[in-house]
Amino acid sequence: MNLLPKDHEQFRQSDYWDGFFQKRGGRAFEWYGEYTELCGILHKYIKLKDDILVVGCGNSTLSADLYNVGYQSMVSIDLSDVAIRQMNQVHGLERPGLSFVKMDVTDLAFEENRFSCVLDKGTLDAMMTNNDAEVQTTIDKMFSEIERVLRLGGRYICISLLQPHILDFITQWFSQRGWPLRILRCQEADANKSPQDRLFPVFAIVATKFRKMPNIPQVLEMALSSEGQTTRLKTVQDLIRSVRGVQQFAAVRAGAAKKRLFQGDARHEDVSLDLQSPDSDVPKYSLFIVDRDQASPLKFAVFIVPQGREPEWLFSTSKGRSQLAESAGVAKLIVVHLQRTHTFTNLQAVQEELSGIVMDLAPPDLPHNTQVPFLSLGGDGAVGSRSERCRGKSKFSGEFVVEDVEVNGELFRRLIFMNNPNLTQSEAKIVSVKSKNKKVKKVVDHSYLACAHHSYMVGALGYNFSQPEIKVLLVGLGGGALATFIKNNFPKVTLDVVEIDPAISRVASEQFDFKEDERTKVIIADGIEFLNTIKTETYDVIMLDVDSKDSSIGMSCPPKPFVEAETIRQIQHHCLTKDQQGVFVLNLVCRDPSLRQEVIATLKSQFTHVVSCPIPEEVNEILYCSSSSQREGNVGVPSITSSHASIKAMRRVNETLRNEDFLDLAQSLKVMKVV
Repeated sequence: MNLLPKDHEQFRQSDYWDGFFQKRGGRAFEWYGEYTELCGILHKYIKLKDDILVVGCGNSTLSADLYNVGYQSMVSIDLSDVAIRQMNQVHGLERPGLSFVKMDVTDLAFEENRFSCVLDKGTLDAMMTNNDAEVQTTIDKMFSEIERVLRLGGRYICISLLQPHILDFITQWFSQRGWPLRILRCQEADANKSPQDRLFPVFAIVATKFRKMPNIPQVLEMALSSEGQTTRLKTVQDLIRSVRGVQQFAAVRAGAAKKRLFQGDARHEDVSLDLQSPDSDVPKYSLFIVDRDQASPLKFAVFIVPQGREPEWLFSTSKGRSQLAESAGVAKLIVVHLQRTHTFTNLQAVQEELSGIVMDLAPPDLPHNTQVPFLSLGGDGAVGSRSERCRGKSKFSGEFVVEDVEVNGELFRRLIFMNNPNLTQSEAKIVSVKSKNKKVKKVVDHSYLACAHHSYMVGALGYNFSQPEIKVLLVGLGGGALATFIKNNFPKVTLDVVEIDPAISRVASEQFDFKEDERTKVIIADGIEFLNTIKTETYDVIMLDVDSKDSSIGMSCPPKPFVEAETIRQIQHHCLTKDQQGVFVLNLVCRDPSLRQEVIATLKSQFTHVVSCPIPEEVNEILYCSSSSQREGNVGVPSITSSHASIKAMRRVNETLRNEDFLDLAQSLKVMKVV
């Protein structure tokens, strides 16, 4: 299978090319490869009987090298008098069929259809230094002249580094004329470079002169080497993205990407690459490169995450993957996610498909014949199982999927929003039970609360156990696991659940067995608008468990409007019960320290007590906010003791559930603090 690197949307093109020109200095043509490194591609696309025009020959030996192996009909041109005179003196007697002529490539003095091949090594790059209108006009003249002197079926072969403006121009120009366009990676040109200099891959563009045929799509192709499989692409943009993906891959391989080339989501601080199959528009593999820069028993290894396990903290976060590398004793670890909609038969098949690519990412001092270990969980060669139950798309949540995933022999059902596919929105445990007719069926286990942060949100109910009735508002239904658990285990609670998306409400009912009753009702509404409309209604506990679709800020839960001052004032107003025992519980996922401090400051402006509980091995942080004068643990005292109100509340919840392990009080004492 030929895997193409997928273009990363935040690959910083300007930084990438600034680095190239700083490295290149005055050594222009060394970067494009010598004849011995390019001959594999040149011999494949140039026939011995071709009439060849070499444009911008300078004092390169390329024309002579081709002549020496049998290409006898060749004219080489350049604007430099000195270069042409020197080349004629050197080659005139020994190579009589080799002609060097002073000529401008934008104004060729040859008749139409004179050549069957035009060869360009770096000339386009040298002439198209930027994307100014004047430069574009010059390159348009150059291409028009090449088109004029080429015969029908003739080929323009250009060796280029394909800067973004060149790539865009060349693909659009030949696309408009219907010429088949093939771009090949010149791997041999990079073979003798140092690992750092492999940052800028060399490409060969092969454009074949054809008459444009109406209603016939242009042939667009990409190959990762001169001998590699050619991939047919549907659009010019697909071709451009494939080239940029190769450039990104080269940058990562050279080890420079982590510091300079990406502005990724802080959730994925490791450098990452997506690889896709030629017949698919979606990635097949996602590779995360964990480089610990520490002496370890094992220099390099690959870890295959079983299907469906990628949302887990150990595999989805930078800290988790670093811990995985440390546990495995690996200095540099490639963590591989197996993506949805693709089929994976076993670990060996995955290893065979990825082995060549991951070796390109190995440390440069790793011996060539090293057997790189492929690690996974279980060790039986399996790659996990993922069974899709349903897929949908809504106005509010975008595309979503519900799938059953096997984890350590147990089955779990997960709701995933595809705008953040490595984050589980809701999860439920699935168990097998026998019905009255002794048939076995799979059902949701409502006694099990899969998400640890939900357990700590439940812990806030213990603040109000002395009351005969506890009114709870939960904003954000998801799969309904939290709401169902509260309803089933705390008979004092009456629960209003606000969910903005009717499609997700249906998913909760149909896939996660969520049911409304006299104590639990669902209101389909915008959470902020609901708070504004209920006016005088108050609750003992308000829980906010809403994800954000805005990936441009470093906070994925909740959406930023929910933690702005006016909304927090509304929440505080609706938490004001008669004795001020109301508690606001916020599920916060914030990777931006300054933004987190801003949220904390807003909360403290409305609530006199704010307690933070980071969830171990999760990205979530649960915040308990209240204004009761009876709350203990005084503001300004960061430590939490066993007598603190929050610990007492958790203890009451454990006692009610008759499960002393439901909330780990010892762990809570270590991590919780007053903020």
